[in-house]
Amino acid sequence: MTSRDVTDGGTDPLAVDPHLFEGGARENSPTGIRGVAQELRISLEAMLGGGERPNGNINQISTGGEFSSAQIGQWEDALALASTVGSNNAGRKFAEVYQKFIEAYQGVVEAVETSADSHDRARQTNEGGA
Repeated sequence: MTSRDVTDGGTDPLAVDPHLFEGGARENSPTGIRGVAQELRISLEAMLGGGERPNGNINQISTGGEFSSAQIGQWEDALALASTVGSNNAGRKFAEVYQKFIEAYQGVVEAVETSADSHDRARQTNEGGA
């Protein structure tokens, strides 16, 4: 949209949405951020073999060797995946990729926790150590 469009009754593309700031100021709550980190950490623990999830953790994948269609599923795409990851040591390769995913996921969890700590320190500094 050009300035001519604005003068001819169009809307200004640079105008701020009047509803953007409704509902009060945005708050970065260290407690809320830590809650997100805790939820992420629960999922991480399940991927590492802890928690209550019965299967799909790294220990089962890395020690299982090959996958069967019974482990992955019986639908067409699952059968194709089982034939791929269940042959030529592909299970080990899949476990390696899954381990890299877990390491990246752990980095995200740690970054969220660090963010909560940073927000908490900034809040304490701004409020005089309260």
